[in-house]
Amino acid sequence: MRTLHWFSLACLLIVSQASASGPAVSSKGGIQITSSNSVFSFKLGGRVMWDVDSFDGVLNRSNDGSRRLSTDLRRSRLELGGTAYDDWKYKFDVDIKDKPGGSNAQLHTVGVDYTGFGGFDIFVGRTKEPFGLEELTSSKSISSIERNYYTEATDTDSQPQFGIRLDGKGSNVGWSVGLFNPVGGPKKDNGGDRIAFTGRLFGAPINTDSKTLHLGIAVTDRNIDQPLQHKGFGLDIAESGGKLDSSSLTIDSDRQWGLEGLYISGPFSLQSEVFAKKVGGANGGPDGNVQHYYAQATYSLTGERRGYKAKSGIADIVKPSADRWAIELVGKLDHIELDIDGVPTEEVSGYLGGLNVYPNKNVKLMLNVIRVTSKNIAANNDDDAATVISTRLQFAF
Repeated sequence: MRTLHWFSLACLLIVSQASASGPAVSSKGGIQITSSNSVFSFKLGGRVMWDVDSFDGVLNRSNDGSRRLSTDLRRSRLELGGTAYDDWKYKFDVDIKDKPGGSNAQLHTVGVDYTGFGGFDIFVGRTKEPFGLEELTSSKSISSIERNYYTEATDTDSQPQFGIRLDGKGSNVGWSVGLFNPVGGPKKDNGGDRIAFTGRLFGAPINTDSKTLHLGIAVTDRNIDQPLQHKGFGLDIAESGGKLDSSSLTIDSDRQWGLEGLYISGPFSLQSEVFAKKVGGANGGPDGNVQHYYAQATYSLTGERRGYKAKSGIADIVKPSADRWAIELVGKLDHIELDIDGVPTEEVSGYLGGLNVYPNKNVKLMLNVIRVTSKNIAANNDDDAATVISTRLQFAF
């Protein structure tokens, strides 16, 4: 919390500088204050996401597969950011949740970005690793309530403890590479921080007002130097539901690859990613391989085009016009499996139908109906399938 106090003080100092000489104040996209000479700026935003999930079967094995209803304040986030002079940017996001035993505030993204180099920007602090199109897409802008199974089931989904990230400035091709201390702050056998290497290369050979074609590839080496117990995947179909955990094995290496594609044509979009993860067995133990793919299609019944940020190679949200609601249909196929030498393959597949309604640019209502099946995860006498109904109320400013 001491970090929170010091950074809040720094933000207040920047606000005072921005306000010192007749600031320009705007409420477009959050509350923004900019000094008259544009040297300093400060922006306050946030998001609240409330989920209600109903699920049964393999997701509620602890209660014989009976249907269960759960609610979850998924995100309650305060977002601060801005600029100082021409080449410096800062960001400070805090998740605030009311948990048993008292409230809990957790840093989500915090750090400083320097943009003064000619060919790349450099960010130092806590931010996402550049791995996966849907993972890098903001939670405000994803088309389904949960991201794909691979992203949800592996540690690249979680914010690392800290990192140094370089982002290229190319116009047609972009890249991002970094060194990160993964979630949980894992240590090496000598007691030092374990550092993972992650990189992404992407481009949009087609990017016009009506059509976009995005392609990308990403790799990460989790830099394990000592044996550890590791689940091939630990999967939430609904955030408040029971996990679908694969078997564990003892590993001493973890390398992952991903391919990504996105096509947008008018109100239609098609998005897909393929992931592979290879973990090496330690002390003569078996190796493991995780394979995953998903395909997602969306269609806006009201004609809006899905957004795309070419500089970062990331999809954006559907934005309704000022005088009407936007309505979007979503379909998604998801499949993940774990192969361990000498052990039957463990699999999870899901089929999702969704409806997203945007009353305005700040509010989003989501409904997902999912049929999930599993293989070699539930006990022999337990149900190996489930039907999930998930809803979300989202407010972002």
